[in-house]
Amino acid sequence: MIHLAALLLAFAGDAKVTVELPGYHVAGQSFPVRIQVVAPGDGATVEGWRLTPAGFTLDGKPLADKGAAAALALGGGEKKTIDLDLGTLLAGTADFELAWGDLPAKKVRRLEAVAKELKFMDEASVATANLAQYWVLLRTNRGDILAEFWPETAPGHVRNFLDLSQTGFYDGLTFHRVIPGFMIQGGDPDGTGGGNGPRQLKAEFSDRKHTRGVLSMARRGTPGKKGPDDPLKDSASCQFFVMHQTYPSLDGSYTAFGKVVAGLAAVDKIVNTPRGQADRPKEPQVILKATVVKAPADATGWREEQ
Repeated sequence: MIHLAALLLAFAGDAKVTVELPGYHVAGQSFPVRIQVVAPGDGATVEGWRLTPAGFTLDGKPLADKGAAAALALGGGEKKTIDLDLGTLLAGTADFELAWGDLPAKKVRRLEAVAKELKFMDEASVATANLAQYWVLLRTNRGDILAEFWPETAPGHVRNFLDLSQTGFYDGLTFHRVIPGFMIQGGDPDGTGGGNGPRQLKAEFSDRKHTRGVLSMARRGTPGKKGPDDPLKDSASCQFFVMHQTYPSLDGSYTAFGKVVAGLAAVDKIVNTPRGQADRPKEPQVILKATVVKAPADATGWREEQ
């Protein structure tokens, strides 16, 4: 099930309607929305066009023609879920406002994916001084997570994460370990905590703190050894974690390489999902797609409060 950024409630006739939609759109990519209709005890009928792209307005104008969609008839208490992809209807480069029916419009911000030709592991293609010009949008089944990076303290880890995102390595992988008050860990191709990516990384420990929203790289560890004294300090590869809360004991022993710009609500949903053994979510918490995007020229107003 797709749980995306904004939860909107309305009434279509006597039916209660819930609409979920992302807060970001990357030009040329999908824009999944979910409409859920719940009928009252005596049933309800909803006009069919309201459950198509025609039910939405873009900057106050209908997104599509009403057409001739058949009405939806529901029995008492019956639920119906409709998934739509509005991506092909959202041409343009500016931010926009999207609304369903008479609901207040939600602002959606535009992001531009970088050219596929960029090779982030190649200094000649992307200089270290320019790495901060790129962010990553992690579209998950619990919402979007937008992250910025710190190449000034962890250039190798930033290059690695951008490369794995750019090449589709993370697409379809999961957060396999979630611990409330600590972190969510993902990016393992095996989904077990034991998988690796195409390379191992030299540790880049710094004075960056593991506070809420910080991205850091998972690695193997030697019992009783910390930081530079750990023989396994250079074992990070592809698995990363996002801090749910501040955890000072990680400082100086794991490479913090970036921070969530927006999307901590999604982190909270992922970390609080029911868990089984080894802190594994009982239902998959999936990275649907990781996209490298151009950071805005002015990031003012993009960063949410931590």
